[in-house]
Amino acid sequence: MTQSVTSTLRRVMTLGLTLAVFGGAGATVYAGFALIAAQGDAGAVAVAPVSTVEVLQIEIADSYRVTRRFTGQIEAAARIDLGFELGGRVTEMLVDEGDIVAKGVPLARLDTSALVPQRAALEAELAALVADAELAQLTLSRADALLESGFRSVAAQDDARLALARAQAGIAAAHARIAGVDVQIAKSVLTAPFAARIGARLADPGQTVAAGQNLLVLFDAGPAQARVGLPPDLAARLRVGQSVTLEIGGATHQARIRQIRPDLDPGTRSRSVVVTLPAGLGPVLGDTVALVLAQVVPEPGFWAPLSALREGARGSWSVMALDPVPDGARIVSAAVEVIHADGAQVYLRGQLPAGARIVAQAPDRVAPGQIVQLAAGPQG
Repeated sequence: MTQSVTSTLRRVMTLGLTLAVFGGAGATVYAGFALIAAQGDAGAVAVAPVSTVEVLQIEIADSYRVTRRFTGQIEAAARIDLGFELGGRVTEMLVDEGDIVAKGVPLARLDTSALVPQRAALEAELAALVADAELAQLTLSRADALLESGFRSVAAQDDARLALARAQAGIAAAHARIAGVDVQIAKSVLTAPFAARIGARLADPGQTVAAGQNLLVLFDAGPAQARVGLPPDLAARLRVGQSVTLEIGGATHQARIRQIRPDLDPGTRSRSVVVTLPAGLGPVLGDTVALVLAQVVPEPGFWAPLSALREGARGSWSVMALDPVPDGARIVSAAVEVIHADGAQVYLRGQLPAGARIVAQAPDRVAPGQIVQLAAGPQG
């Protein structure tokens, strides 16, 4: 009996507790609805403002212009490594690096002290041979006279004639040896083959040099030239004498094409174009130069600011086109292909017709399907 009463009390307590929990929950829900209703009566919920975008009206073009720069190097019109044809001791170096010299000006001299007595000995030998020739001539004249009188034999006349011939041959040989010494003396003076600027001096007075050893590096003092490698198809469009634009040290200059080489550089597979620089420019030899060429590429498309692009999946690109609606314009994503980029501008190809409008600045808060307002001001 006692056990039954206890079990009944437990069921009554459980039921009461359950009813209390459900009652509390209901009161909480009712209070929440009351609070929301009170706030709704106090004021309306704020609506997000419509985004305003800048608009660009596209213009379809048949082609686009590309400015290409090709790097080259400034060089002299002529450059030679100059040295003596004969070896010897250098007695004078008459120029220094950076000097400008005229054609034929002496640049250096070799020691010729050994050649002076050699030439004097040859002159003395020549004088003796001249005397022998004179004696042989007199002997031959007397032999001819005696032969006519019958007092001299033919053999004696032949001996006199051959002695004269030997003396004359000796004179010719002596003249040749003297001329050879004179050539050696002349070649002991190094002269400028053209008007030049001294680039490097590789020897000093007192130094013994070998035949052909480089002593000086000479650059042509005339207008310098630039050598630029171009792709073969682009070089084929140029012609000798054509005016081109060069950039040197940040400044732009006009120059003319001097020569276009007919062969390809085996290392770069390019054709060398030689351009004569304007006179008085005074560039630094070996400095870099840029040849600027404008090329028109026949490709339909339109220009747009780089900020109008949005990157999609797998490297694809798109712009945000505008579809007019009563409340403004709806954003529509339009796929495009980037043909060329030039700084902050890109040349695009897509299915957009001429006169279509796109968002010039594509902020992240703007998405396809969104209604936007157009910014006031000129568009296009």
